[in-house]
Amino acid sequence: MSSSFWSALCLAGLWGGIFCTILLILKAFPTRDRFDGRSALQWGVAGLVCFVIWILGMTQA
Repeated sequence: MSSSFWSALCLAGLWGGIFCTILLILKAFPTRDRFDGRSALQWGVAGLVCFVIWILGMTQA
């Protein structure tokens, strides 16, 4: 595969990870002194997947 594909995948993983981290903070802690574990798990797993995609893109680009 071409280097531009891996570079695009790397950028997608980076921005996806940033997006998932922001949503993790906003959704897991909707109000003061409240924690939503289900949302935290969903956005945390999505963030980890994006992190793996970012690392994969970094190693191949």
